[in-house]
Amino acid sequence: MTFGTFFSPIPQLFWSVYESGPFVRCIHCEVPLLAANAYAVQKRMVGDESVFEMALCERCCGGIQYSEETKEKITEYMAKFFEHRAVKLLESSDGPHVIDVSEVEDEETGQAMIRECLDYCLICRTPRNECHRYSATAHCRLQELIAQISPVSRTPLMVCDKCELGMAELISKETRDSWDRFVEEHFDGPPGIELDSPSSYPIAF
Repeated sequence: MTFGTFFSPIPQLFWSVYESGPFVRCIHCEVPLLAANAYAVQKRMVGDESVFEMALCERCCGGIQYSEETKEKITEYMAKFFEHRAVKLLESSDGPHVIDVSEVEDEETGQAMIRECLDYCLICRTPRNECHRYSATAHCRLQELIAQISPVSRTPLMVCDKCELGMAELISKETRDSWDRFVEEHFDGPPGIELDSPSSYPIAF
């Protein structure tokens, strides 16, 4: 596996359906994303259809309030997950272990990193083409995707519906209520009434 950081044109998966291209404005403060230092994109897919999408500028990513209980549980869960994966990776390789997360300039290597992040569920490694429902998140700057893989983190990422449901148990009522208010404020229709509603399992940026 290649560790490092790679900048690439934003793939179509993270385009806005309504813009027929990359997102233009932050959904919360409406600042043009080209004027933001960085921004996050979240998509929820059912089959090939995007049923939920949004982009938040770096400043507004804190607009979805996560309770301290939720933050602690998610941090602990992800720390254990990446620790387990790192141990398995090191055990499967020979020789000295040198981790380099500098910028990757080779296009083929960089695109392979993006495929590694998006073609498989982060948690269970189920191939994306076998997932009927899944969520994907990415961090971008200007019109570039920021791809980064290290032993303790990765972006972009894809999480299948089954693993999202498992992670939903980590979400406190306070966080769910905050997420529902955010969805109600920015999207049509009451939150939480459909199975595919993101209000059922918010993903932290």
